[in-house]
Amino acid sequence: MACGPRQVTAHWGCRGHLSFPAVPSDFCFSNFSKTPFRTYKIVPDKRGLSCGADVIYSFKTIRPSSPIAVFLGLAIAFTGIATATTAIAASPLDEGMTSYRHGNFEDSAKTFTPLAQQGNATAQYLLSCQMINGIGVSTDQPGGWTMMEAAAQNGHPDANMVLARRLEATNGAQNDIKLHYTIAAQKNQTQAMLWLALDAIDQGDDTTARNFLTKAWDEGDPRAATLLATRFAENDAERIEYLSAAAKMGELRAAAYLAEISREQDDRVGAVGWCAIASGLPGHAANVDWKEIGMAVEKTCAQYDEDLKPAARAQNRSNVDQFLADFFAGYKPWKPWRPCTIREP
Repeated sequence: MACGPRQVTAHWGCRGHLSFPAVPSDFCFSNFSKTPFRTYKIVPDKRGLSCGADVIYSFKTIRPSSPIAVFLGLAIAFTGIATATTAIAASPLDEGMTSYRHGNFEDSAKTFTPLAQQGNATAQYLLSCQMINGIGVSTDQPGGWTMMEAAAQNGHPDANMVLARRLEATNGAQNDIKLHYTIAAQKNQTQAMLWLALDAIDQGDDTTARNFLTKAWDEGDPRAATLLATRFAENDAERIEYLSAAAKMGELRAAAYLAEISREQDDRVGAVGWCAIASGLPGHAANVDWKEIGMAVEKTCAQYDEDLKPAARAQNRSNVDQFLADFFAGYKPWKPWRPCTIREP
C-alpha cells in the first residue's frame, strides 16, 4: 500500500520511526520525475499502537545485522555504538551491556547470569530476552518468562511492557494488561502512557487521556504530541505547534497532518515539503539510493502542486528544496521504545 498522507494518518503507530541520515548537499527534490514506486507497508496492531510498519524500498531494506526475535515478531536491535576507553573500570553490568549491544551474546549471558541471580533487574530483563529466544544460551522459554517476571517485580519498566504485550497477544485478562502498563507508566515509560491514554479515550475519559498524553510529551515522545494536536488542541495555532514539534522529532504522522493543513492554506511549499517528510524522506540508512527515494516522494507528493504551470511548479520545487534543507538542519530524530534493547541515556 502506497503511504500517502491520508493513509499515513489513518494508522496510529508503526514498527518504528525512520532514522534519518543527513541530507546530502547535492540532494534536490526538484530533480525527480514521476516514477511508480512502493514506499511503505503498514501493519497496525490490535490497538493501533503498532510495533509493525516496515519501510520497504525496492532497491534495499536495511535491517539490524543480528536480530533476536521475541514473541510475535518483536526484535532486539543493536545500537552499534562503540564505547570509549576511559580510566574508570566498567562495572560487570556495564560489561554485559556492552557485549549485548555488540551482539556478543555468549559473553553477555555469562555476565548477566550471576547478576540476575542476585536480583539485578536490568540483567534479568536482558538475560530473559536471550533465554526466550535461545541467543547466546540454550532456548528456555518457561525460564525466560519467569526471569522476565522477576525483572518486572524488581522494577524494570520494559519488562512490564513486554509482559503486557505478551498478554495482549495471548488474550490475557484486560486488568492484568492494564496493571503492567500502569506500573511501566509510573516509571516514565511513554509507550505505556500512550496505551493508557488510548484506553482512557475508549472509556470516554478525556481528562485522564490528556493527562497521560501530556506526561508522555513532557518525557519527549512525539507521538503524544500528535495525539494532543488531533484530539485536544483548542485552536489551529496550538494544533500546528504540537504537530510541528512532533514532526521535527521524526513523527511522520505529524508531518502528514501538516501537509494536509498546508494544502488547506494553499501553502504549496509546505504541502509538498511536509508530504516529503511524511513519506520517509530522506530514508532510514546512510547507504540509501537518493534518486529512488526522490522518485518515491515524487509519486506520493505530486498531488500537492500538479495543477501548477511548469515554471511555477519548478519554482515551487526549488522552494521545497530549501524547506527541506532548513528542516533537516535542526533535525533531531526521536527513537521509539523497542523490546529487548538497551535504552541509551
